[in-house]
Amino acid sequence: MARIAHLSDLHFGRTDQSQLDALASALERDRTDHIIVTGDLTQEGRKREFEAAAAWFETLPMRVTAIPGNHDAPVRNLYRRFKSPWERYERYTGLDAEPIVPGKGYIFAGANSARRIRPSLDWSTGSLNRRQVARVIEAFRDHPDDISMVGFHHPIRAIETAAKAGKAVVSGADHVVDAMADAKVDVMMTGHVHLAKVSVVTDRGWSFVMSQAGTAVSTRLRGELASYTVLELDGEEISVEIHRWGESDFVVERVVRFVRGEEGWSEA
Repeated sequence: MARIAHLSDLHFGRTDQSQLDALASALERDRTDHIIVTGDLTQEGRKREFEAAAAWFETLPMRVTAIPGNHDAPVRNLYRRFKSPWERYERYTGLDAEPIVPGKGYIFAGANSARRIRPSLDWSTGSLNRRQVARVIEAFRDHPDDISMVGFHHPIRAIETAAKAGKAVVSGADHVVDAMADAKVDVMMTGHVHLAKVSVVTDRGWSFVMSQAGTAVSTRLRGELASYTVLELDGEEISVEIHRWGESDFVVERVVRFVRGEEGWSEA
């Protein structure tokens, strides 16, 4: 059994210190084995913001894996953004922008869906190319008996919300979903919209668990309180917990259990 905390959109530079402290305590208290952050470690991709994120990660006793989000490319320094958008991310955090991390009974593969520039005025949107998707699938082929988990920043499905960000999805989402379904991926993890949702996505005769994490400690809220998600992996079962900020601590708001069958995962 493994307990994996899915965090997203920390936005160091715009964090709530009381939530940061409570989150660190909760993760240790719950005996979390591994933390996976699906992007936006920082608010503007500044050196001091990455250093603050790295310093907080250093206080945690468990493994930390992360992938960049659109806010992790320099926001104000356009020269640095175009020349080396993820250089600060990797230098000051020591994290790989596209990690492949095996664990006990599972494997996580991250893909960077953020881009230095997009063919529109909205550079916050993201995409994944075929090379990135193929790299993830190849990693899973080497671990056929493990639960396969893929993560990237931008969601694959719009979330019903009045907020504009709730409709932001990764460009080419249908291709990504098709490829992951063909590879029989077990879990997909995303962030970006600061809204939490747990569901099953069915495509091409295969169903996988979708973990959409909210913002864990940021003051940049979009209609709901801060939250994070915990996935407990136990062979043919996955329990997903949404932990929501209360008056002074995070509390479990909802637990959903999934079981695996011949055609993928279904809610128990």
